[in-house]
Amino acid sequence: MVEMSMKMYARIQDGLVAELLRTDGDITTMFHPAIVWIDVSSEPGISDGWRFDGKTFTPPPPSPSAAALPTIADLQARLVAIGAQLEALTKSG
Repeated sequence: MVEMSMKMYARIQDGLVAELLRTDGDITTMFHPAIVWIDVSSEPGISDGWRFDGKTFTPPPPSPSAAALPTIADLQARLVAIGAQLEALTKSG
């Protein structure tokens, strides 16, 4: 069970959240001072890979695999357009 006094910290490296740590300890005495930890206890949803510009956290852009795939109707319309282009090319040749 997580106690209410525990805080969540994000370790920032190269402008990105590199890891999260939940602790009730004094984060400033737990690690070398060069390691940047930001208290994110009041900002739920932040996870590894989020960007931090010094003030604001933003989620990473969606991966290409997460982009919307074309629908069957989109693909059929593309096939019709390609067919029309092929027909025009064969008639002009």
